[in-house]
Parts: sequence; C-alpha cells; structure tokens
Amino acid sequence: MERNRSRDIEERQQLTSMGWHCITVWECQLKPKIRQQTLDALEYTLCHIYLEDRRIKSYKTTEEEYSMVAESVENYGKSK
Repeated sequence: MERNRSRDIEERQQLTSMGWHCITVWECQLKPKIRQQTLDALEYTLCHIYLEDRRIKSYKTTEEEYSMVAESVENYGKSK
C-alpha cells in the first residue's frame, strides 16, 4: 500500500512538472449518494483550471529592457 502511494505521488509530480493537471476521483466518490456532488466539484475544478490556464498574465519588465538603444549613449542624438 505504501509503495503504491509513493508511486502515485511521484507520477503526479512528474505529470505536474510536464504541465499536466492531475485530479484524483476515488471510487467511493462515485457512489449514488454523493455522485452528483463529486461531478459538480469536478466541473467547478475543471472550469477553474481552464480559465486560469488562459488568463492573460502580466510580466514585469526591468529598467534595462527599456534603456536599450541601437547606438551607444555617447553618440545618441549627435548628428554625424
């Protein structure tokens, strides 16, 4: 049992590092009494993952990125 648990954790970590999302649904969560609750939670989670993956992400730029010019600073703006 412990070996299986360790293997499952390792496989989840590998899949996550490759960009996959892992969701575990236990057999007991599919019993008729709580099946709809499980499916609703799964739907919510999948929608959240989908929207989060497609969210526009802002990237911070450094000051150096804006200060780059084609000419050296000494020659910039001087006529030749």
